Amino acid sequence: MKKNLLFRLFPVWTLILLLGGSCSKTEKTEYTHVIPANATEVAAIDMKAIVEKAGLNTPDSREMRQKVSGLLLNGSTPALFKQLDNMMEHPEETGIDWDSPVYAFKAPSLHSMAATFKVSNLKKLETLLKTLAEEKFCTAPVKADGYYISNMAEAGIQLAFNDGTLLVVYGGSATQLKKLSAAVTALIKQPADKSIHANPFYEPMMKQKGDIRLFATPDILPFDVRGVLNWPQGTQLYGYVLFENGRIYARLQRADSNGETKESNQPFHPQSTKDLQLAMAQMMHGVPFNIELTSEELLTVTNLRALMAFGADEPEVQTLYQLITRIDVLNVRGDSNRTTFTVILQDKEQNSLKQLADFARQFIGW
Repeated sequence: MKKNLLFRLFPVWTLILLLGGSCSKTEKTEYTHVIPANATEVAAIDMKAIVEKAGLNTPDSREMRQKVSGLLLNGSTPALFKQLDNMMEHPEETGIDWDSPVYAFKAPSLHSMAATFKVSNLKKLETLLKTLAEEKFCTAPVKADGYYISNMAEAGIQLAFNDGTLLVVYGGSATQLKKLSAAVTALIKQPADKSIHANPFYEPMMKQKGDIRLFATPDILPFDVRGVLNWPQGTQLYGYVLFENGRIYARLQRADSNGETKESNQPFHPQSTKDLQLAMAQMMHGVPFNIELTSEELLTVTNLRALMAFGADEPEVQTLYQLITRIDVLNVRGDSNRTTFTVILQDKEQNSLKQLADFARQFIGW
């Protein structure tokens, strides 16, 4: 079963810290042109908004950032720690334009995930790359056809960059990276009329208001969820995830629909696991739905209340219990055209992503 796209996107933020090499002046390029028109999964991630909403740019988060640096750069020189700490405080010093979305995508020619970043200042990026090269994080960049390549063989990652674009490709192994070289070259040199800009659903996707905007197929969803939502294989979808104070919104809809929906305005509150299973069976047959669960109802239908009675000392049970008790209401509504998820948290004043980040730090002991 494929991992959810959102889960696979988690390492993107750390990839920029692992780059190495040096480069010379090349022609300025549009970084989104490396995404092909036939990309099967695309996510535009507003990293600046996510960092701000998660509270990762505050003085209180400095200690956590230093711990992350320590894990990533274990055994490196103090000079490198100092330089990267400064770049975490001032992200613009990386040479990456963090005001522009980071795109994660899956291209048929790569058979794996990739990410593209907008390069705003090549000289600043060169400074970062040169320092990391001295620490042996990757191979020295070699000149290709209008761009430069650097490999992190052990991690199975290839970097292709020029003045305008940084393309990060995951191949899985050094052998696989060699096989991908022709595909990487084709993407770097790809013209606008072959890129995602030629996809008719790209513009509607980008007009959404989310912190993460998506274009994909039902394959991004876990198999059991995909079956319940009853979207045929190959259906083109776009959607978003938005974090607000006390709320999380997410939506997926058929790209060829006009936004109309027959979803019910009357929420159904399952009182047992059987009630929930019956409601899900109706969803599988295309019946419009509106399922709502309070925190107490979630504890019941997931059998977590019973698990707490016998396994309260189990870390997984305790973590899930603490997470659910932070929820006020969970609502899922939709029909065959679209599905909307809304999570309302107990704390209505603080941004939902900040609450999730604080919970994660508490979970790992930071």
